[in-house]
Amino acid sequence: MKSLKQHAFIVFVVLAVLIAWFPWYTSGTGFLVWGPSIAGVITIALTSGKEGLRDLGQRALRWRVGLRWWAVALFFTGLLVLPAIAINAALGGGLPSFAFFRQEWHLIPVYFLITMLGGPLGEEFGWRGFALPNLQRKWGPVVASIIIGIVWALWHLPQFFQPDTFHAQMGLAFLPVYVAAEIGLAIIITWVYNKTGGSLLVGGIILHNADNFWGVTLLTNATMTTAFQSGANPQFDMQLYIVATVVSGLAALILAWATQWRLGLSEDKAKED
Repeated sequence: MKSLKQHAFIVFVVLAVLIAWFPWYTSGTGFLVWGPSIAGVITIALTSGKEGLRDLGQRALRWRVGLRWWAVALFFTGLLVLPAIAINAALGGGLPSFAFFRQEWHLIPVYFLITMLGGPLGEEFGWRGFALPNLQRKWGPVVASIIIGIVWALWHLPQFFQPDTFHAQMGLAFLPVYVAAEIGLAIIITWVYNKTGGSLLVGGIILHNADNFWGVTLLTNATMTTAFQSGANPQFDMQLYIVATVVSGLAALILAWATQWRLGLSEDKAKED
């Protein structure tokens, strides 16, 4: 058991890949998005038992964090895209189509709830439910975020071979850009997670889903209809994505520096974890 706890993160990653990539390495297409959450729950059960699972459930239901942090979780990553849009336009790029907001704005709450069932709920019990507390206790919040960002990005590898994803449109040549984007996002999520007292709900699930939402609505021409239409392949603005990645990365670096590389993690909480 001691050896299992010492190598818990490795066990988690192996499980997340084995579970999530099962369709890819058996049939050659797709992957199971719930892999990380299942792996996270299994690893916590094996290393911390009922107490760990109880703590996980409490963090997943921690919603009383103040309206300010709800607003940060919902809008912060979207606001970072605004200067990226301006810079992209100055570089000769086009403006986003804002098709979702113009055509199906009334479906935004529905879309937000539906997409939460896929990515964030399927992933966050792993990335922030297990991995972040485990890693930042050993390595600190910044290094933990970088490690998670790299693993998180590479975990999406099967999607680069699935034609109906924006990962495939991006292509493997841009995998380093995608890794950088996930590292930046992981740092921002760590900050919100820690500032909300370890709220997996707000600092993990909601923020993750909000980032996905802004990515779809601002980086593509998708609407809810086209997003769920079989065979639909929304136009993806790669130049804007690269600029947005740079802006997000700078914001993450500023956050890390401004918090003295603690990203909201108090000394007491670090010792407690």
